[in-house]
Amino acid sequence: MHKHFPILVAFLILPTMCFGQDMNPRGDYSEHLYRVTLLRAAPGGLATLVDESRSYKQSMDGNVVIMRHSQGDHWDLMFLEPFDNNILNRRDWRVSFQDDLIASSDWNWQRIKEAAASAGLFHIEMFQAAAGLENALLREREMENEYLEATGRNGNAIFVTRFGSDVDNFTIGFYPDMVTYATDPDLPDEVYHKAATDAGFASRSDIGFFLRQFIVGHNDTLASQVR
Repeated sequence: MHKHFPILVAFLILPTMCFGQDMNPRGDYSEHLYRVTLLRAAPGGLATLVDESRSYKQSMDGNVVIMRHSQGDHWDLMFLEPFDNNILNRRDWRVSFQDDLIASSDWNWQRIKEAAASAGLFHIEMFQAAAGLENALLREREMENEYLEATGRNGNAIFVTRFGSDVDNFTIGFYPDMVTYATDPDLPDEVYHKAATDAGFASRSDIGFFLRQFIVGHNDTLASQVR
């Protein structure tokens, strides 16, 4: 029986250690609560739903960010708003699909609003973690932010789902436009490599492979802003 003990120990520490790294998240994602709503319009009803969402945004004095999916997922609109918004103001949307969840983040609402004010494009990634690897996945998202910031780009807002979805965490990147999103800064390869290794990746090309060991599901979406 004792001969299996090292295997058991390795299994127990896997969620927090990977290739010798401490994979516990560094940030505190419990402070700021948000309500997230995903809507898919009824057939033929998308234009009406977009108009209604604009009216809702106006009724909330702009205290909501509304993102319109362009590719990569099955919903049409995502609403992101503080959890303490008066949910009694929420209309009964005439939709074929609605998903509501509660999430938390280390970004406060003011920071989100400031990032969204100049955003014409959002990059939204939703993740389902492999069993027991929720914290390791969260740490990987932090590592990607460290890499982005070290290469002259803005990090993503990280959200942890607290209730209402099988998505364990999701990130939102804020970009002025598609060109900014798709264009890497003009930096030497050595700078990118150092940024990746400093963040904890084996190399720049390893980032995607490193992420995949922590997830069983991943939705990747681009969205524009409903103003």
